[in-house]
Amino acid sequence: MNRSYCLLLTVVFTLASCGSGSKSSEEPNTVGTDSQSETFGLLIPVASANTFENYVRQSFTQIAASNSEAIVAMDADSASVGFTTTYRVETNVDEHDYVKYNGEHLFIAPSRGMDCCFIVDDIAVGESAADNGAITPDEQQNDRSIRILSTNSEQATAEQIASIDLPENRTVEGLYSHDTKLVSISSTSWWGIYGERFADPAIWEGQTTAIDIYDVSNISEPSAQLQIEIEGGFVNSRKKGDIVYLVARHTPSIDNYTFFPNEEQQASNQAAIDALNIDQILPKLRVNGDITGLLNAEDCRITDADNAIAPSAPASPIMTMIIAIDLQEQEIANAICYLDSTSGIYVSENAIYLTQVDYSNSADESIDRTIVHSFSLSTELNYLGSGAADGQLVTGSNRDFRINEHEEYLRLITTTYTDNSADRVDHQLSILRLADESLELETIAILPNAQRPDPIGKPNEELYGVRFMGDKVYMVTFERIDPLYAIDLADPTDPKIAGELTVTGFSDFLHPVNNELLLGLGGGEDGLVKLELFNIADINAPYSLGARSIEVGATWSYSEARYNRHAFTYQVIDDGTDRFTIPVSLILNDEIYGYSQHERLYLFEINGKDNSVNASLYQVGYIDASDNQWWDDRHRAVIHDDAVFFINGTLVWSTLWTDPSLQNGPY
Repeated sequence: MNRSYCLLLTVVFTLASCGSGSKSSEEPNTVGTDSQSETFGLLIPVASANTFENYVRQSFTQIAASNSEAIVAMDADSASVGFTTTYRVETNVDEHDYVKYNGEHLFIAPSRGMDCCFIVDDIAVGESAADNGAITPDEQQNDRSIRILSTNSEQATAEQIASIDLPENRTVEGLYSHDTKLVSISSTSWWGIYGERFADPAIWEGQTTAIDIYDVSNISEPSAQLQIEIEGGFVNSRKKGDIVYLVARHTPSIDNYTFFPNEEQQASNQAAIDALNIDQILPKLRVNGDITGLLNAEDCRITDADNAIAPSAPASPIMTMIIAIDLQEQEIANAICYLDSTSGIYVSENAIYLTQVDYSNSADESIDRTIVHSFSLSTELNYLGSGAADGQLVTGSNRDFRINEHEEYLRLITTTYTDNSADRVDHQLSILRLADESLELETIAILPNAQRPDPIGKPNEELYGVRFMGDKVYMVTFERIDPLYAIDLADPTDPKIAGELTVTGFSDFLHPVNNELLLGLGGGEDGLVKLELFNIADINAPYSLGARSIEVGATWSYSEARYNRHAFTYQVIDDGTDRFTIPVSLILNDEIYGYSQHERLYLFEINGKDNSVNASLYQVGYIDASDNQWWDDRHRAVIHDDAVFFINGTLVWSTLWTDPSLQNGPY
């Protein structure tokens, strides 16, 4: 693919670097053009700017017509290195998070759920929170800053050495640490929107996403190197190597257009649509404050309505964009788009997969579908093809574990909700593969099927934890008991349920210890957080090695790690032992002091993993961050050698693995 780049994103940025001469309003400054000529696949290239204009006009017209009929109410890793990093779905594909650690420094972004954030004063080692002048909830500062702390892994201490101020109108979505650079992704996006409402273009109008790159080579004086601000709401991101892949959604802003018009407003809507031009449609880009274009119309694709898997509903006027940002060169390496929504992202070692829910399948309107679009994981961002599977991946953080690429196959586990009260939930495994001669993810196999009709899960059992492990996948379903299903994928054309284990409680999150052990984190019969270790050496006969509740004697407990993998921290120590931590919020009832709430980080070991028959869980201790804290529902941890750092909100507590009774902080 031939691409010309006239936009070098450097600290010293000038439009003159794009060459001599100026472009007209019909030909804005852009980052690259798409020279692909394929006509196959669900997403087809745009032939011209006029074609794209007409397609967007049509989308707005259709949306306006449908919205006038009924107004919808607004819905409110493991690592064998010396220190742990952000837990990932794919080992070599990094994920943004509000805490990053590079072995020397902790970077902590403020919570998106708070209007203000705070930074505590430096705390002397060994002092208690009551004696060291730590900031109390009533004394919190109104600083919107990224905290930078220096750590001492030998003593398990930390000290704030710098901070980075943030604009008031943005929320940090997450950070990346890359060599001597810190990358912050922030946005003005709506928060907490799911399902059909997520696809409503009205909520994405006027949103922006920013990528800030800071030089932290002089850690005490971080300096801004580059800011890229994009018109479009943040969806997700991943990083592999030097490249950050950002997914955003843009809805053009149209003067005098009403998304939910009454009869009188429909005429003015149509007039506004008719006047729409390509400059209004395409998103703008600011680089260190200078405005330029991000895309040409020819960089975008539209849905082929004649394709066999095309959604029956018209495409919405939402542009889903994939933007590749080269951190070393500090430039946008490429940007592409397609005109329709997306609800999820999965990035393998080889490809980017964007998922889209089709709520109105023309073949059977009672069954939702998941449509998948695949793009190459490279700066070329080539379109590879699209496919579809019945059902949805379902919302929530753990949905990311429901999709997986292995060798040349893409595997998805979807759920369909039916009107059958006897069995209202159906789960399906779909295996797809890129076709040889067309841009299509063709379905190779599904389960259940005519030859293997046994359902995945008993009647009315929801799907909880899912984990792909090479040519196997383990799934936990639950209504009253906890069946663990082991599915054999060795023959991709003939998947089969190989084993099943029934225990009490359920597991939301599954972590592979090795090829013979699986760790489950979920809830028990007693309503408390539950850990369970499974022996999976024989896929046909998995069994439990024991479960334990956290904390015995508590009246209630909850762990963010059940639903957010970034709250789970795991470290491989040697062939026989691993360490992991899980944050737990719990309520204890003392006969003398009554009820008390605690925010703790529990430290566990898996011992004897080299002999899976005798492997066991051992609780080492915990860090209690309950005193002098402002409650926050974000918990992270870092293990560095024997030091453990517990990040609760924006504050840090620490201890040594060898003696967790001695606790430092908060920092």
